[in-house]
Amino acid sequence: MHSIPSIAKLSALMLCLMCCACASMQLQIDDNARNIDAMRNQLSRTHNDIEQLRGDIQTLSGTLEESNIARDKEIKAIRERLDSITTMAQSPSPEMTEAITPPIAEMPAAPVNNEQALYDRALQLYYNREYAKSSSSFQAFIKQYRSSPLAQNAFFWNGMSLFQQKEYRDSISAFEDLIKEFPQGTKVPDAYYWQALGFIELKEMLTAQILLETLMQNYPTSEASQKAKTKYQELKFD
Repeated sequence: MHSIPSIAKLSALMLCLMCCACASMQLQIDDNARNIDAMRNQLSRTHNDIEQLRGDIQTLSGTLEESNIARDKEIKAIRERLDSITTMAQSPSPEMTEAITPPIAEMPAAPVNNEQALYDRALQLYYNREYAKSSSSFQAFIKQYRSSPLAQNAFFWNGMSLFQQKEYRDSISAFEDLIKEFPQGTKVPDAYYWQALGFIELKEMLTAQILLETLMQNYPTSEASQKAKTKYQELKFD
């Protein structure tokens, strides 16, 4: 009979311990639930951040594509203008023809037929600052010896002779002829540079900027590209 209270006490103790264990387990379950909710919230925020980044990337890609399209249109417009200038230069008005044609009395007594001699004479006229005569001589050389190894240089110095006379549009046209005739030529970077300077003199700064950028991008190791970089920074195009 005395063992019954002991059993009751033992049962009560075990019941108490079980309740404590259940309470502890519930607390653990609650903590786990809160942790899971926190992880879900973090994952949701991360997912939203990823979606935002994807949207930003798509927006940036669209902006870059629009920028490239606009740049291509600008370059195409410049090419069309250069072609127009070239056409005008190749079909000058009577007044222009009269202005650039040297007087008959100043023409040499006899034509120079030797290829090297004609080129050297034209170059010497340039160094003597007789730019109108040097331009006429280089044009005569190009007409007679277009396939000569010296032809590319003749195109270049013709453009320089016109530039020195402040005939900037004619000079730009002459350099464009060089670029088209010798697209892989060694004088092409210089032609781009002097075209840009011509447009600067004409106060057409956007065209000059694009030409300088084209030169620096396509011919980064050339001497002309280094000069273009200096001019670009000087004009504060950045």
